[in-house]
Amino acid sequence: MLWSVIIPARNEEKTLSDCVDSVKKQQGFFDTEIIVVDNNSADKTKEVAENCGATVINEPRYSVGQARKTGAEAAKGEWIVNLDADSRLPTDYFLRAAKIFEQEQGLVCLGGQVFFYDAPLWLNVLRFLFHRPLYYYARAVSGSRVGPLGNNMIFRKSDYQKTAGFDADSKFGEDSDVCRKLSALGKVKIDFGLKCLISSRRYQWNQNPIAQFRAFLAVCRGLPVDKVKFF
Repeated sequence: MLWSVIIPARNEEKTLSDCVDSVKKQQGFFDTEIIVVDNNSADKTKEVAENCGATVINEPRYSVGQARKTGAEAAKGEWIVNLDADSRLPTDYFLRAAKIFEQEQGLVCLGGQVFFYDAPLWLNVLRFLFHRPLYYYARAVSGSRVGPLGNNMIFRKSDYQKTAGFDADSKFGEDSDVCRKLSALGKVKIDFGLKCLISSRRYQWNQNPIAQFRAFLAVCRGLPVDKVKFF
């Protein structure tokens, strides 16, 4: 069965190849296609993706929601794996994810716990202290309708097609929005035994963490995120 890996990318020439390589190194005999949605990059993102052997789709409209939507619509696989361009998967990620779906009836959307591969000590400490509490907060205020994030999120395309899909206008929170839609069909969750590595770049002090945290609180409650400057 085909697994379609969707990677939206805007100016990601430095991180993209490691992300794609981590997909190619998955254990097991998984039939995969890797789709990079070039979201109007001004660097060599497209060339890097092509050199890695990925299928590249040009999406000129700048919106991560639009990019994910474009990728999902183009995907040929029954399983859709959503990643960010700076995500790196452990080699057993697909095996573990497939086993979780096999064991949990009614599961429609799955994500894993994230760890930083490039963070300073203080940020790793904060991740350790707050990752689970923030997840349980999100679950509580959303009625268990959110959880998985776009940096590693898996669902069946057949389930996705029963929803309105990713919000094409969304530049933040598009992952939580699609989780809410999928939750009408079954369970969505993060499994803490499933792991994904990500860059810490979005969580540095110079990336407006207060605005990002406020936006996180809003999307957990299903509120719109308007006019928030993140980066």
